Amino acid sequence: MHDVIRDMALWIAGESEKKFFAKSGVQLKEQPKAKKWEEVTRMSLMENQIENLSEILECPNLQTLFLGRNDLKVIIDDFFNFMPMLRVLDLSHNKKLEELPVGIAKLVSLEHLNLSRTRIKKLPVELKTLAKLKYLNLEWTVDLEMIPQQLISSFSKLQVLKMEGCGFGCLVLEEMEHLKYLNVLTLTFTCASELEKASRFNKFFSCAIEHVSLVGFRDSRSLNIMALAKLQHLCTLRLWSCMDLEEVKIERSIIEGAGCFHSLRYVTVDKCNHLEDVSWVTFAPHLEQLYILECQALEEIISEEKLGKVAELKGNSNLFSKLERLALYHLHKLSTIYCHALPFPQLLEVCIMECPMLKKLPLNSNSAKGQRLIIEGEEGWWKDVEWEDESTKIAFLPTFKPLI
Repeated sequence: MHDVIRDMALWIAGESEKKFFAKSGVQLKEQPKAKKWEEVTRMSLMENQIENLSEILECPNLQTLFLGRNDLKVIIDDFFNFMPMLRVLDLSHNKKLEELPVGIAKLVSLEHLNLSRTRIKKLPVELKTLAKLKYLNLEWTVDLEMIPQQLISSFSKLQVLKMEGCGFGCLVLEEMEHLKYLNVLTLTFTCASELEKASRFNKFFSCAIEHVSLVGFRDSRSLNIMALAKLQHLCTLRLWSCMDLEEVKIERSIIEGAGCFHSLRYVTVDKCNHLEDVSWVTFAPHLEQLYILECQALEEIISEEKLGKVAELKGNSNLFSKLERLALYHLHKLSTIYCHALPFPQLLEVCIMECPMLKKLPLNSNSAKGQRLIIEGEEGWWKDVEWEDESTKIAFLPTFKPLI
């Protein structure tokens, strides 16, 4: 939001209620000094440099507290003692915060708790008192080592649980089965056995699983993605550092089920050094953004040979019909995106960096019609690149601007 619009919104809200306290991004190094907080209902101290919350705030009517993107290290145990009405607490992006105060259990009205991208090592068992919790975000809490047993299942009203980048996602799947209101879930899997185990749980398919990361997979040279293909709400899929993975299987049963990968919009494949192609992405009819980075063995994006084994896709000119952005970084063996020109009716931007073997683009005069296609890469790279019809309207930009 533009600063002027934000200030005006706060002014209008303040004129009507005088219940807002917003000091965001003003380089505060300490929490605001004690004053009369009785009437304050919304407080934002996000994007500052506050390290310690060492003074108790008596805010009996406070409902929302934003403390994200600070330098928090310490929150005293009694800090939350006098916030009985607090419903929303955001502590995200505090990368020095390693411990939650047990006093957080006093927030008996809390419904929304965001702990993403903090360095917390364990969740206190006292969180079980948060009986009204509906939203819990633990994404990318990479140092999290312990979640007490039966803690997650104690949040009986939980609707949203975000655990992508958190190593405990699969370990609590059994507890998730008891959360009858859970409808949004994000997860990370670190091996094929975890993915196979997850597919046995009803909640894995009945929830709206929006984001999934596959990380490591050291035990797998081949990956069957049938379980993921059946997730009707899967929007984002990341494969990262799957160093042994050579093949993602394409099976006929994938396309026989209506709506496979129907919601998948964003795919990232990063540091999968034995993967030779990513032909499976063609089964995502609404894919909008595709990022492929540092896959040392990757020779082609779509293998015509593999597509030829699926009669329904052979010669299909609608491949990538929704793709808007394509980023290819540090792919030293990549020589082909696809062997034939494609229409790319929605394509807006292509970024290619350090792909020395890629000398031909799948473009002709029918590609990106009505669009102003921008291709970015190292200066002079495009001089050696050809496409089937050079009348295609393309703007080459030598300046590299990351898309991610």
